[in-house]
Amino acid sequence: MDTNVKVTIGIPVYNAGKYLKNAISSVLSQTYPNFELLISLDGVSDNSAEITKSFNDDRIHLIEGKENRGIAYRLNEQVKLAQGHYFARMDADDIMFPDRIETQLRYMLENPGIDVVGSQAVVIDENNKIIGSRLSNTFFTSQTIQEKVLFIHPTVFGKTTWFLNNTYSVEFEGVEDFYLWNTTFSKSKFSVLSDTLLFYRDPPLSAVNTYLKRQKQVRRALQRFKSNSLLTFFTYHELLYKSKLKSVIYYVLSKLNLTRVMLSNRNCSIPSDKFSIYNDILIGIINHNRN
Repeated sequence: MDTNVKVTIGIPVYNAGKYLKNAISSVLSQTYPNFELLISLDGVSDNSAEITKSFNDDRIHLIEGKENRGIAYRLNEQVKLAQGHYFARMDADDIMFPDRIETQLRYMLENPGIDVVGSQAVVIDENNKIIGSRLSNTFFTSQTIQEKVLFIHPTVFGKTTWFLNNTYSVEFEGVEDFYLWNTTFSKSKFSVLSDTLLFYRDPPLSAVNTYLKRQKQVRRALQRFKSNSLLTFFTYHELLYKSKLKSVIYYVLSKLNLTRVMLSNRNCSIPSDKFSIYNDILIGIINHNRN
């Protein structure tokens, strides 16, 4: 594969020191070598800067933001700084499959009309244990993405120029991706690969306040969509009701210490043969990082 095309990989970081070393290591282990890695610290109070500086690789560029501005702000910042023709994002607690960048870049080069592509993901917990898979539909319409986020956000890979022209909204922090895909769908070409390319960390003990805040932001976004004629009156009220119902259910489950139930319903089981393959890849990345 031609390696002349440069890719920018952006990782916004907020107090993710526990996981950051594995995340960076998985990027440096990519089969595609021509990339730059932008790590933006978002007003951290942990040792994320020291962890980043412990890697001796001139492809890594550290941006030490002193204030906590949020993921939307940091992603926009990274896109403006990007030197690559393509921009790939990832969260600081996730782990890339070794062929992620190569696979998505090859697809984009073979399909130049596509603006942004995502992939499937394996879900891991806070102890690097595989707990299921997170699937994203490879076929979608504007109606289907109004109810469910189009991409598994940290699997996104797209043209840098597209992200420059379509920035994340800091107003809708927490659901910035949901808002972006819905407001750009009519003028963009999106795609989702059936390939699994990321270990997506989803700790079962997520704070209930964070979830409720995000659902509140979803409802604000739905209101904006309705105002901009992206939603019909009936669809708006249907999605509004579902969001409120999810909030009530999650709140009740949290009081009963049963939030794992809701999390398990978001994940799919993995066939034993694929589980073994995924686990070997995960263990290989983690063990390589320890050596």
